[in-house]
Amino acid sequence: MRARTTDADQEAYGAILATAKVIRRVSLRVFADEGITDPQFQVLMSLVDKGPMLMRKLSDELLVTPANVTGIVDRLEEKGLVRRTSGKGDRRASIILITEEGKAMFDRVAVKKANMLREALRGFTRDELATLHGLLEKFQREMSQSVGES
Repeated sequence: MRARTTDADQEAYGAILATAKVIRRVSLRVFADEGITDPQFQVLMSLVDKGPMLMRKLSDELLVTPANVTGIVDRLEEKGLVRRTSGKGDRRASIILITEEGKAMFDRVAVKKANMLREALRGFTRDELATLHGLLEKFQREMSQSVGES
């Protein structure tokens, strides 16, 4: 027997998915102007926020497979935005560092992203933003708990 959802459940979920698609489409445009992708930007942001890190840690941080992060880092390295260095005790362990060019790229894209966000949210009051934030956090918690995540 197939589980049923209410129309309200489906409408809410549909609105959340539609919002995610709009965010993705607009973000792609911001990133494409600089010649990078959202995942590449996420790697740069992680390196700016947390400093150099092992490839495995970066994979965990981004919730992607090690093979996936390797491809992302390869492309960033080709663009001169990151570089690899060997770990001290294990030469097989790659530590990823952001370059000056990578930091400059991150800064440019972060400004564009912030401007886009500010523009998108300009019509919301402080109370509406607080309500939106609270509802989205609640949805994230409930969705995670529905599949046994904590």
